[in-house]
Amino acid sequence: MNEQLRLLIDLQKLDSIMLSTRLTMDAIPARISSHERSLKNAEAAYETAKQQLASLEKKKKDKERDIEDIKEKIQKLKQRTSEIKTNKEYQAQLKEIEKTEKGLKSAEDEMLSIMDSLEGASKVIEIEKGRVTEEKAKIESMKKELEKEVLRCGEELKRLKEDRKKLIDKIDAGIYNEYMTIMKARRGLAVVEAKDEACQGCNMHIPPQMFVEIKTSDEIIHCPQCRRILYYLKPEQHQEVSSQKTAIR
Repeated sequence: MNEQLRLLIDLQKLDSIMLSTRLTMDAIPARISSHERSLKNAEAAYETAKQQLASLEKKKKDKERDIEDIKEKIQKLKQRTSEIKTNKEYQAQLKEIEKTEKGLKSAEDEMLSIMDSLEGASKVIEIEKGRVTEEKAKIESMKKELEKEVLRCGEELKRLKEDRKKLIDKIDAGIYNEYMTIMKARRGLAVVEAKDEACQGCNMHIPPQMFVEIKTSDEIIHCPQCRRILYYLKPEQHQEVSSQKTAIR
């Protein structure tokens, strides 16, 4: 294999790793933002639960006043009973008392329902509060891990840049410029394997004669479709140089 081509393969491998590392670093803010959305959702649910609880507590106080008012009314009605002179008025008074007592029973039933709702709302608040605490803890833990990842990626990029510079020094300037032009045009993938008479960059067919030349020639050959630089690996060579299938096409 052409020595310059071998160096280009190594350079492409380095550049693919560097690109992947940069993408990992670029994705970190989005990962944080995703978890922050979960926290905001939990906080919103917690606020809604608190509002519902406050509304139920107000209903409870209002109903307590209603019950006190009804009890006071019943007491006054019963006190006036002794002042009634006629049987007709007395029966009417008893009916009014009975009607008011039914109203009291209905209000007390409503109060029980409100109390049940209050108990449920209190449990929901505890659950939502726990969710907020949990999401905050997750974010803090995740940020610490991502800070470590940023440092790791930074150190890896620094090392890769040093290795890259050493490689570039060995590559002919014209060939390197050609490589960089293809890299920019083909989104980071300039050197790919030719396999089974197909370019592994664009997956298009390579003419049989050209495929033979790629396998036997020392010349740098381009894919007729995507213009990427092609190389051929014998089956036993796949252990030494990996193909660039995972790089961005």
